Amino acid sequence: MRRTLLILISFISPTLLFGDMNVFAQLIVEGKNFNGERYVYFFDYPHTGYTVLDSILLRVNYLSDFAIDTTSGLRIKETSTLEIGKHINKFYHFQYFETDSLLKLGSELPVISNILYEDISYPLTFFEAIYQNYPEDRLTCTGRVITQDFLYEEDMPEMGWSISDSTKNILNMVCFKATCRFRGRDYTAWFTPDIPAMSGPWKFSGLPGLILEVYDSRREYIFTALELYRTRCSIDLPDKMYVKTKRANYIKAKRLMLTNAVQASRLYLVNSRWKLMGEGTDRVTPMNYDFIEKD
Repeated sequence: MRRTLLILISFISPTLLFGDMNVFAQLIVEGKNFNGERYVYFFDYPHTGYTVLDSILLRVNYLSDFAIDTTSGLRIKETSTLEIGKHINKFYHFQYFETDSLLKLGSELPVISNILYEDISYPLTFFEAIYQNYPEDRLTCTGRVITQDFLYEEDMPEMGWSISDSTKNILNMVCFKATCRFRGRDYTAWFTPDIPAMSGPWKFSGLPGLILEVYDSRREYIFTALELYRTRCSIDLPDKMYVKTKRANYIKAKRLMLTNAVQASRLYLVNSRWKLMGEGTDRVTPMNYDFIEKD
């Protein structure tokens, strides 16, 4: 899906334009992905704090390669990270890390002045955090639609992996092949028993070793490990005013944001630091790619 957003950032406040609807934000994060394109993500308020969930034993960086327009072949590539703790694992993309780190600085952040055109529509998966085994035997996902932060829990997914004798080397480690069907997609994963962490990128888990590569049969979603390293940090859950919901309701809200941003803003523009000027005009945009979960 390809959309053009004009984002104007002033020394007073950034402005996002949806037709004749103006939304004023507070914090802008910019960067470039592996394609060389610039991305923008914005928050309207700093974190009030963090809940420390676990300590990190190992951090794995992946290359996330997603098809975001299956009609034109347009793809997005970005770094994502899996933090493996003693009991809890956390997966998120680099944009999430940037915004999370910047918000820890709070009011010390300078306001950026710039004008740019954003010609890439990022899958909202890029701005989510997945917490495996939090709470115990459960999975927690946090994400944002417009300015509303959502949180839902579900049971740790049962993926029904089938393991074969096929092997290949990834990062100089022998990996074994496993396949499964999960929420509308057929997946192939390559995992290494050399690292006995029953985890992987996104929601993938349940194999007797760390998943270093996984992709669906159409290769619309591909995760490939780039590096592994140890670090002395904590796995944190930002303290926000989450709306607790169900996965199906969250997916509906995400779809509305991508197909009718004005209507979604009427529903999910919730923080007083943002101002909605004018009613805006509904503008329905077709979806040119499927969410990673198709059920």
